[in-house]
Amino acid sequence: MNTDKKPISYSYAFSFMDGMAHIIRKSGTGFINKYGELAVPCIYEMAYSYFDGLAMVQKDKKNGFIDKAGNVAIPIEYENADAFADGLAGVSENGKWGFIDKQGKLVIPYLYDGVNWFSEGLCGVFKDGKAGVIDKQGNEVIAFGIYEEVMDFNNGLAYACKDGHGGYIDRSGNEVIPFVYDCKGSGLFKEGLICISKENKWGVLDKDGREVIPFIYDDMAVEFSEELLAVGKDGKYGCIDKQGNTVIPFIYDDLRNFSEGRAAARMGNVWGFINNENKAVVPFAFETVYSYSEGLALVMQKGRNAYFIDKNGEVNIALKRSYNILDYVKLGFLGLAAAALIFMLIRALV
Repeated sequence: MNTDKKPISYSYAFSFMDGMAHIIRKSGTGFINKYGELAVPCIYEMAYSYFDGLAMVQKDKKNGFIDKAGNVAIPIEYENADAFADGLAGVSENGKWGFIDKQGKLVIPYLYDGVNWFSEGLCGVFKDGKAGVIDKQGNEVIAFGIYEEVMDFNNGLAYACKDGHGGYIDRSGNEVIPFVYDCKGSGLFKEGLICISKENKWGVLDKDGREVIPFIYDDMAVEFSEELLAVGKDGKYGCIDKQGNTVIPFIYDDLRNFSEGRAAARMGNVWGFINNENKAVVPFAFETVYSYSEGLALVMQKGRNAYFIDKNGEVNIALKRSYNILDYVKLGFLGLAAAALIFMLIRALV
């Protein structure tokens, strides 16, 4: 791995999304592009990744949106704001949430205590501790008071919670998968399959609620990716196919779903990447890694160095961590401790 490229200073970094990667420096938050250029200066207090060409940013404790050139696309004037999804973004004023379009027009008024993201033209929203579902015109399509939670719709179904149990509803609120599952979370309904938890064990259902992979796993990714699913059992991780057959053996201490032909895997305290034949294609040499996104993966080594690498493990963008004040204080204490230890050793030898 060639690490000779001039590094970009950073404190924290995130994966590429929509052609941009979010980085944090002591001065604030900004974005780099795939050429390793600082495309948006680090002047914001907080930011979300780009979605639909816009990124939510915060400045002077107000929130708004910028484009990829760093221009303010929607004024930075909201109390709170969320990322754009399905053409709309949640924004809040005086503790209540509504939705704006990409021109900044308020299309759904400030009526809700909380909101999820729009997907497939619908969104779960919250009032007085209860969830309901609205469409893009703000019409109530699933009444409030039935569910405590309604998540994003995928392929016409959404995970919901009722009376402490989870199940799935369709766009009209009909219960398609019975509410007998754990309410601690569930996967997305994709490719006709659902990853879900029951009595703290994970398994897979089909769209009719039939069990296709038994509830024998301690951990499971939220969905199949590239025909495989990362699962954990008895402290080890591997991958299964849609028939439940083991494709990647249970030899890893952690494993993430495949993305762009690579899966991040951990053995002991180091991470690397494997292919779907269980061959290491990027060495196990990193302290932290993120899955591949848009052809690049963010990897971090011990100390200050981090890199965006391609699928062959070659460095495209190098990063070097800049210490903040707290880091310097910690280093100072470490230096004092080391000096004290050396002093005591010398005293012991005299």
